[in-house]
Amino acid sequence: MQNRTNEDMKKIKEILENNTALEHAITLLSWDLETEAPALAAEKISKTLGYLTGESYSMIINDEFKKLVYGINTEELSEIDRKIIEEVKKESFEKMEKIPKDEFQKYSELRVLSVRKWEEAKRKNDYSIFKDYLKQMIEFNKKFIKYRGYTGNPYNTLLDDYEPEAAVEELDKFFDKIKNELSPFIKKVTEKEKSENELAVIEKFKNMNFDIQKQEEFSKYLLDIIKFSFEKGVLKESEHPFTTEFSNKDVRITTHYYENNLLSSIYSTIHEGGHALYEQHIGDEVADTVLGGGVSMGIHESQSRIYENMFGRSIEFIEFIYPKMDEMFNLSEKGIGKKELYKLANEVERQFIRTESDELTYPIHILIRYELEKEIFGNLDEETDVDALAVKWADKYEEYLGIRPSTYTEGILQDVHWAEGLFGYFPSYALGTAYAAQIYDAINKKVNIKEEMKKGEFNQINEILKENIHKYGKMKTPKEIIKDMTGEDFDSRYYIDYLKEKFSEIYGLDK
Repeated sequence: MQNRTNEDMKKIKEILENNTALEHAITLLSWDLETEAPALAAEKISKTLGYLTGESYSMIINDEFKKLVYGINTEELSEIDRKIIEEVKKESFEKMEKIPKDEFQKYSELRVLSVRKWEEAKRKNDYSIFKDYLKQMIEFNKKFIKYRGYTGNPYNTLLDDYEPEAAVEELDKFFDKIKNELSPFIKKVTEKEKSENELAVIEKFKNMNFDIQKQEEFSKYLLDIIKFSFEKGVLKESEHPFTTEFSNKDVRITTHYYENNLLSSIYSTIHEGGHALYEQHIGDEVADTVLGGGVSMGIHESQSRIYENMFGRSIEFIEFIYPKMDEMFNLSEKGIGKKELYKLANEVERQFIRTESDELTYPIHILIRYELEKEIFGNLDEETDVDALAVKWADKYEEYLGIRPSTYTEGILQDVHWAEGLFGYFPSYALGTAYAAQIYDAINKKVNIKEEMKKGEFNQINEILKENIHKYGKMKTPKEIIKDMTGEDFDSRYYIDYLKEKFSEIYGLDK
């Protein structure tokens, strides 16, 4: 029997390897579309991607392969091979198989065109260019939920794609804590009057221009500090920063540069660098299998957010990078010292753009998107009015942050996620940041993080994260990773306490 099991597993792995080659081509085309391809190439590329996606679907979703997967004796397999079978059953036969191939292909083609229309609409501040594509993306996802089925709220099916084991019932409690604990604190912080000197520094910094070529050079310097391997990765520019992984030896990231906003590229680069380190550190034994890649977007975002915010926005790290920044951008000549830079990097301001928002108000941006998505997908038979959706977006910003976007670009068009059909992704940002606070506490018990940041030293920190999170890929569940690393189940209290402590100190407030 063992010989039969070995033969069957060998066949399964061969088919999966062939499919990985197809997926590699799909990902490469998608990367090219976002970084190099001319705008008018989108339609042709969308058709190519649709065809390749269909071929990938057929390679996996067929009776012969399914028989192999469900017929193998898992008791005779190694731990890794058992996990591979579990992953294939879940992703291929419990999810993908339930969606008809022709619809899957059409959706893949639509995604490409949807992103192109979103880019144009955002650039021109013209929602009419994109809204019909958004409606189609929503309707496709509602159909997919019906095909796949759901437990409890229909939205749970989409949430599970990004954070297994997360559900509306659990996330409602999490976001209620965010609302109840942080909203009053945000009010106290934003009502605290800034001194004339602080206002002058902010105004001066906002009116400074920073050479794009120097920003590119500085971004590479930052990635070197956190030990991103350029032998296993590259840095490019795109409209919306992102990370794409082909394997643990080919991880590509993008950032975006603005002449009048140096901090944007700095923290986008560190954020994507955190994602990339996760992928570069995945163990070789699982990297080229279906277990390669991060276990969930919540855990993935915990890595990007811990590097971006908890390490990158700390006073110690800012003091370490300041001499290089000053050398390249002449900050001291313009009255921006280390302390001023620290306050600028942590300035709390109620603003429209999620990716430019501060740590404290950031979860409110996610709460808004979560509530909108929950409403969209809570009733699958109700047609979504995309014009009303844009108004609801503005209404929620007014309700939660006291500001109302006056343009579509600073409102519903600001994020690429809905254009790509990534409904259910947004909660992972808030959940991941909350994971990060608990993970930070666990690391700090093993190594003095502040002392490491003063030296710009990441070797020990990276090793701890690699050994406890990165190397496992999808071998563990998110809950197992948090419990094994921190010794506790997930507790959002670490996140809320971290934010209150940090910003009380910066703004001279009682917690």
